Amino acid sequence: MVNKELDVCFPVPYYTSKLQTSYDRRSVIPNTPSWHANDDGSGFIRYEANNGRVEKVLFDEKGPGVITRIITTGKAAGANLRIYFDGEKEASITIPGYDISKLPIKIPEALLILHEHYNTTQGSSMYYPIPYAKSCKITVDDLNRGYYFHANYRTYNKGTKVKTFTVADAAKYNKQAEETSYQLLHPKSYKGDEFRANKVLIQDSMYLDLPKGSQAIRTLNLGIGIVNQADFAQMMRSLIVKITFDGRQTVSAPLSDLFGGGMGAPKVNSWYLNTNGDGELTMRFIMPYKKTARIEVINISNYYAIVHITANTSPWKWKPNTLYFHATWRQENNLKTNVGLDYNMATLTGRGVFKGDVLSLYNHTKRWYGEGDEHIWVDGDKFPSHFGCGTEDYYNATFAPIHVYQNVFGGATREDDEASRGYNTFVRTRNLDVIPFNKKLKFEFELISWDDGLVDYSSTVYWYGDLNSKAITASPDKDALYVLPKAVYTSDK
Repeated sequence: MVNKELDVCFPVPYYTSKLQTSYDRRSVIPNTPSWHANDDGSGFIRYEANNGRVEKVLFDEKGPGVITRIITTGKAAGANLRIYFDGEKEASITIPGYDISKLPIKIPEALLILHEHYNTTQGSSMYYPIPYAKSCKITVDDLNRGYYFHANYRTYNKGTKVKTFTVADAAKYNKQAEETSYQLLHPKSYKGDEFRANKVLIQDSMYLDLPKGSQAIRTLNLGIGIVNQADFAQMMRSLIVKITFDGRQTVSAPLSDLFGGGMGAPKVNSWYLNTNGDGELTMRFIMPYKKTARIEVINISNYYAIVHITANTSPWKWKPNTLYFHATWRQENNLKTNVGLDYNMATLTGRGVFKGDVLSLYNHTKRWYGEGDEHIWVDGDKFPSHFGCGTEDYYNATFAPIHVYQNVFGGATREDDEASRGYNTFVRTRNLDVIPFNKKLKFEFELISWDDGLVDYSSTVYWYGDLNSKAITASPDKDALYVLPKAVYTSDK
């Protein structure tokens, strides 16, 4: 979970990464009215009888595998969640109240996210891995209400040795789990070989060439100085960061979005990304290269900016499954909600591993805009292998969030208004819940809001891939000159 050197590797042994949720099962055929069916707590796999009880089966997968993330959104007092391993006749784990945080183990702080409304609804996200050798089944025993449920999981090839989870083993490895949590909560920036460049930019560019040979960027820092603070948001959007490895540009995004803040470049505090909201930005994704690397910053506006680039590098041993770091950005404005549209976060081609994303937007409607589910199609999927239950659940929240929240895996870095009007930014980075793909990955969100209207959406995606892997839906640099709407809602000060 905290071994960044493994981030850059295509997985060996290979595994598929999927998501099982309680999405509305009327969503069967894309581009039909039922595709955006929105009773997302109603879905389950089947009913079955277990020891005199009738239970709804929420998750049922054959191993070897591991659940890497579970969300339950609560509001289910009196219900029981049961987890069966390897064909058990009776569940070895029973949790009262449908609250995953009640798992009978000590879940370290960084691996458990209690949602904003936890005190009233018990919604939480858990990143403690739950492995199984043969199978895992999760059920709930109250049949008369809906349940919002998510489980990200990996499935390994047959013959891969995986040890099934037990409460006893969780106690045995508690020290390692706590150490992992501490590292996630206290990320360190690499302080090895350091290279710098700085320049005043007005419709100009600058670059920093890094040492030749097999190396890796371990930490990337940018510092931005400006004259007029009122220009800060627009200027941070107008500085385009491009990184070229071994002659191929794999990174291109506005500075504000690349570092997780999105529109307005607010504070970010997570495992991979950290910014102070005032022009100091840090990225801790490892970025290896074989021969050459160049970091470039382009100011496409008339704003005056003083730009400082600092990169820390180390030697790198390249392996057959080593991948390059990629990040790209796209934007679409005046998108209509509730008319059957899906927003394409990104479409990636080639081989790679999906690592995370930023959704930054301006909501022109009166209330919550994010009722739409995520769809992620991997390689030859005929149906999305990841079909969610709403934007808030994807970003580890229960119901529409009303305040900024941050955690090691991302959060909501901007939330100007409790009614969700105006500016909103979400971040999600992935550790164990990464998604490998061999040929193609397509990621989209349904555009569903509580009130018909318009939204401006932009997205930044992070992934590792071969040098010729690419994002085929990226926006051109000039789209970052779109004049940001005035921020008129600020109830979350």
